[in-house]
Amino acid sequence: MFTPLGQTKSLTQQIEFELTKAIRTGKYLPGNKLPTENELCQIFNVSRTSVREAVKKMNAKGIVDVKRGSGVYVSEISIKNASENLNMFFELSSDEDVILQTINTRLILEPALAAQAAKFRTESQLIFLKDNMIAMYNCDLMNTKKETELDNDFHRALLSIANNKVLELLLSPIFNLMPKFKSIVYAKPTDGNLQTHKKIMLNHHENILQAIIEQDEQKATEAMRTHIIETQTNYSKSIQKK
Repeated sequence: MFTPLGQTKSLTQQIEFELTKAIRTGKYLPGNKLPTENELCQIFNVSRTSVREAVKKMNAKGIVDVKRGSGVYVSEISIKNASENLNMFFELSSDEDVILQTINTRLILEPALAAQAAKFRTESQLIFLKDNMIAMYNCDLMNTKKETELDNDFHRALLSIANNKVLELLLSPIFNLMPKFKSIVYAKPTDGNLQTHKKIMLNHHENILQAIIEQDEQKATEAMRTHIIETQTNYSKSIQKK
């Protein structure tokens, strides 16, 4: 079932790789119990320490669940588990290119998301979006944390209208990255004026909302595309000022 261990990786890495491969190829299904620690030591001809470290790494990644007194089980696959791993990647990344790439990803996905929102929105969802706009207008200019939350809420509301679990998996971690992005842009606004920056952002949201109210899918698509391009430009200018 497992490939003999070689020398290109540490023993821990090789054990982790082989066990993960076995899970991915369906040899162990979600909920299945893996061989015991003693059995794995015999299979791989390694020490308990190597096996324990490999299992520990897999547990941290959400691939397996360690149940004391029972054993190690393949984790149930869920959107939540996958999303948590993506969240950790974005939170720990300090690469400016990662943020820029996430904005580029938004440029691909969110215009279509806005079109879906225009097509399927309900009256109660419109009320939420309108209230969100009012809250953003009234938010203290210096309260960037609250403004970022409200901005996020607006985009997450469009995501909820689409009701697509795959889009939720892809976009939720990206939306969680927005505070980091905002802190960079707010620290060095491209025109030196936070009030102007906020006015432009609100105008974009108003255009998106109006298109959704009118159920104009094309207009919503273009309004969102314009918004993300502005976001992309602001971020690029901000990191150039460093």
